[in-house]
Amino acid sequence: MRYELKHRPLTPEELRDRAPEIEREGREPPAQLTSFVTGTETPRPKVAVHRTGDGWLVDVEVNGAKVAHRAGRSEETIPRPSHRRGPLQLDGFVPAHAAVRLTPETAMPAPRKRLIGKKGEFTPLGVFPPDGRTLLTDKSYPWRCTGLVTTSDGEAGSGVLVGDRLVLTAHHLRPSVSIGNGSWWVSFAPEYDNGNGAFGASDVSDLRHYDAESDDDYRVGHDYMLCRLFEPIGVHCGYLGSTVFADSWRGQQVWANVGYPKDVGGGQRPAVQWGQSMEDDYEDDNGQIIETEASLNHGNSGGPFFSTFDDGNTRLCGVVSGEGSFDGDVDNALASGEDMVALIDGGRADWPA
Repeated sequence: MRYELKHRPLTPEELRDRAPEIEREGREPPAQLTSFVTGTETPRPKVAVHRTGDGWLVDVEVNGAKVAHRAGRSEETIPRPSHRRGPLQLDGFVPAHAAVRLTPETAMPAPRKRLIGKKGEFTPLGVFPPDGRTLLTDKSYPWRCTGLVTTSDGEAGSGVLVGDRLVLTAHHLRPSVSIGNGSWWVSFAPEYDNGNGAFGASDVSDLRHYDAESDDDYRVGHDYMLCRLFEPIGVHCGYLGSTVFADSWRGQQVWANVGYPKDVGGGQRPAVQWGQSMEDDYEDDNGQIIETEASLNHGNSGGPFFSTFDDGNTRLCGVVSGEGSFDGDVDNALASGEDMVALIDGGRADWPA
């Protein structure tokens, strides 16, 4: 799909040259420990603080209350726009106090899980050599904007902040069974790492997505869903902008991905890879299916592919959908396109902080 876009992703050489201009030190945000509880009486929490090793253990006791998820309020299916509307590129937001790094801090990856079959060992689908994934330890912007998504259907995946209280994730993570039963929840925890995260977590109040063929058959080019959070986490954490994909970006190794793959970190730790490329794209009624050989696995669904652009903004270009066959070549697929940007743009207008 041909677009004439105002801004383009920076090449690795340009990133290196502009790092002194864009990167900065910041201060750590205060830890936010937010819990939703149910009970008949007003909670009166008791807090105790204990020294343990080089840190502190904070115990919060709330008698007569039970920690629970907040039930979602609305789930909306909207028609796909019949023609182009609004911008093709949106800006992100970096809090004034946030540290910014163009290359993330990482740790050695955890051993990949292997599957045993009758004819020997197998590795999960969607991983292409060389596997460049490492565990993400960076808490700066933009790396901290991706988080763990969990649902009342028992599913888990990835999502990314795209507004003050907006998260974009994969449409196929929609908790269809729970919605059909009349009660559902979706939770998002940015910067989540094995139970920890400075920004806590928020449940989702509202879902919005485009119509699908059926509840169980999602079109890859529109496999994205916008989630409105009860808490405006993006105000403190920051959030990414968005863009459609231009043909001139094919093959450029400028994209990063963060997600929660089950074969690296067990789905509980964020894994990152950068210097990835997008090989081709296919039109899908103002959506785009983008082909990539970046290594992905179960748990990556909904995670963003993003880059720093020539105006200093960080924009996502698509979210992880699944594995597919492209003219006989098996690669991983991203959902992108004009309709993705329009979905985010509409959410920012309708659901401000």
